[in-house]
Amino acid sequence: MVQAVIWPLNESNTDSSLVLLEFQGNFTSNQDNVQGLKIGDVEFTNNGATLTTGHQKLYGDKVKLPKPIAVIRKRGDEDAMDVDQTQTNIAYDTVTILREKYVFMKRPMLIVQHTQNQQ
Repeated sequence: MVQAVIWPLNESNTDSSLVLLEFQGNFTSNQDNVQGLKIGDVEFTNNGATLTTGHQKLYGDKVKLPKPIAVIRKRGDEDAMDVDQTQTNIAYDTVTILREKYVFMKRPMLIVQHTQNQQ
C-alpha cells in the first residue's frame, strides 16, 4: 500500500506565489518547444489583470473559484523512479492554495502607437 503525505502550507519546503490564468482561445507559436516560452507581460490590479503580448492587450477579470485548489509538488528526487523499486511513502509539499483566478474572455485590443510628423 502506498501512503501519500501532503504537508500543510505553513510546513512546506516551498515559498511560491502562483496565480491561475484562464484564457478563452489559444496561443500559437512558430517554435516547436514552447516550455518556458514568454508570452507577454502581466500586470495585476485589485479587480483584474492585463496581459500585453506583442501589439495586443488582453484584459482579464478576477473571479473567485467555487472551490479552492491546492497546488502540490512532490518532495525528493523526481528522477529516481525505478521500475524495480516500489515506493511505499510519498510526500508532497503544498505550494499554495488558489482561491481566485483571472479570466481573459474578451477579444484582444490592438496597441497603436502615434508618431509625430516632423516638418
